[in-house]
Amino acid sequence: MHGESRTIVAVHWHPAAVAAAFLVIHFAATTLGGALLVQPPSAAAFWPASGTLIAALLLFRRRYWPWLLASGWLAEFIAYTLVQHVFSNRVGSLVGLANAGQSALAAWLIGRFIGDRVDFARSGSMIRLSVLLLAATFVGGLAGAAAIRGKGGFTDFWSNHQMWWLSGFLGAMVLVPLILAWAQSGLRATRDQPPPRHGYVLLRFAVLAIVLWYVFSGRYHVSVLALDPTFLVYAALLWIASHGGARRTTFALLLVSVVSAAYTLAGLGPFAAAHSAPFGPVLNLQAFLVLVAVPLLIVQASIAARKNALNRIRASDERYRAFVQHSSEAIFRFELSQPMPLLLSGTEQRQWLDQHAYIAESNDAFREADGNGAGDQLVARQPVWLKHCLATVPDTIAAGGHVQNVECVLAGPYGLDRTLLVSLTTEVEGGALHRVWGVARDVTPYRAAQRRLEQQQRELRALAAELTLTEERERRRIAADLHDGLAQSLVGLQLHVAAIRSSAEQGLSLPDVSALELTISESTAQVRALMTDLMPPGLYDQGIVAGIRWLADEFAKRQRVQVDFEDDGRAKELAESTAVLVFQAARQLLQNVARHAHATVVTLRTSVIDDRFELVVSDSGVGFNVSDLTFLPTQQGGFGLYSIRERLTIIGGTLEIDSAPGRGTRVRVSAPLAAPAAGRSDDRKPTGVGTAGGFAC
Repeated sequence: MHGESRTIVAVHWHPAAVAAAFLVIHFAATTLGGALLVQPPSAAAFWPASGTLIAALLLFRRRYWPWLLASGWLAEFIAYTLVQHVFSNRVGSLVGLANAGQSALAAWLIGRFIGDRVDFARSGSMIRLSVLLLAATFVGGLAGAAAIRGKGGFTDFWSNHQMWWLSGFLGAMVLVPLILAWAQSGLRATRDQPPPRHGYVLLRFAVLAIVLWYVFSGRYHVSVLALDPTFLVYAALLWIASHGGARRTTFALLLVSVVSAAYTLAGLGPFAAAHSAPFGPVLNLQAFLVLVAVPLLIVQASIAARKNALNRIRASDERYRAFVQHSSEAIFRFELSQPMPLLLSGTEQRQWLDQHAYIAESNDAFREADGNGAGDQLVARQPVWLKHCLATVPDTIAAGGHVQNVECVLAGPYGLDRTLLVSLTTEVEGGALHRVWGVARDVTPYRAAQRRLEQQQRELRALAAELTLTEERERRRIAADLHDGLAQSLVGLQLHVAAIRSSAEQGLSLPDVSALELTISESTAQVRALMTDLMPPGLYDQGIVAGIRWLADEFAKRQRVQVDFEDDGRAKELAESTAVLVFQAARQLLQNVARHAHATVVTLRTSVIDDRFELVVSDSGVGFNVSDLTFLPTQQGGFGLYSIRERLTIIGGTLEIDSAPGRGTRVRVSAPLAAPAAGRSDDRKPTGVGTAGGFAC
């Protein structure tokens, strides 16, 4: 019952409709109470109408209360005066008002001191409910007895008041929990309880019916203390309360109250012979029912609270076990068949663990961590990696019973080792180790990623250093070319100019200027060659196809090999940075052909496939084993392909190599085409001349 929705019913009916429906129910309860009237005086042994009206006020919000109180008063007035003719109109009206006031007081007290919801699975809540109903019905019984005191036939007002009070309290104590419990839980079993076995439920109520017949019919009597009739009723009710919950317990109390009252008023049962007072039989019956109902509901609440606590613990345990079982981390617990004294040395502790430690509990990830598919057999033996970790238990004990992230390596085939981080927690009792909890996490992918990251960092550092050296070498090469070529030509020009000046000053004939013209022509050719090397013609103004075609022609002239260039004729719009990178890749590939391939025929093919630019460089050379190519700049001093591959990756390009010894090499370079945009002509302006040869090997 604990943790369910509030008791108040959310309905959308008009209060008048609710009052009309309640009129029928309350009239039936009043009629039943009238059937149990004691004549004389006019007080009932059990008054169910008090319970129906209090329960109705607790079920509905306060805006329904005036309608419900009026409906309850009208139902009682009709039953008293028009149907059963128990009271006169005046007395019936006053008694109805007293009962309505009693119910309103009880509902207000319960809402004030318990709340909108009465929890029948808490003994404290049931105790408060009993006390509040006892107080409210005392006031109502006093008012009701006072309303009919002046009538004849009543021998003792206070005895009548006492019986009136107990009848209202019994009706409220039985029907209020019954109605509220069924209103809270409905007709079905609660979610946290298994569905009832109807045959077993019927058996318990059948036993209760037999006990009631045996106790109150008066036909049998056994003078044995263990078979005393009142004890049998308690036993049957406790049997129902121990398994039935609040709904069946209160229904059983209703059955006991009605049957016992009917038998007692008929002069049967253990209380019929009590004639010490005018109300002796009924008062004794009411005292019996009060002593049955209140403790039984409190016991039922305690049993329900215990069951709910056990269900919550069981559900929590199931959630925990499901979490552990499906966890990606290996979770395990191993016990010691004999607790290990902590006074042993480290070596003795390890020997003790090898002899007495066994796996007591583990999840699927633990079983998979061994890598051998042993399954449940790991309960009988320890995986290899765990034996290494168990050797750290003495250190764990010395560190305070907890150690984290002990790295254990599980050797695998082909060098594919697995790395596990294990955390252990020891449980020590009485100076001895009893068990160890552990969690192992497979960090093999993280270790591999870490190694790759460290390798890439080393590569980038090496690349940065090599780029600096390459830039310096390129500057020295340009300086050497200028010194050996253009600088020498300028010196020759200077000498020729000096000779002409000297001849002119001396009035001699001028020397031949043909040598001067030749020197100027050679200097011009050297400058053009240097400019062509730094900024390939056609690449920036005519596009990548013109640049690669020029590169192919130059390579054929210098290396004296056959170079075939093919193009599919489609437009190839590339961003300037992408075009420069593709051109550098083509030049690097041709340099590799010249150095390593020993090829006689080289083919360059440019095309557009799936909206991407592709360059394919093929040669008929010696080829090589692609698996030996590591792209590492730290091996054999190679930086060209590594640099090209990394820069292509940044822009979304790829570099693929297909080769084998003896059948040549085919390299495919792919790069994204430029998106259409306004002002593309601005992208074709040269941004510098120092990038063309920056990544040469």
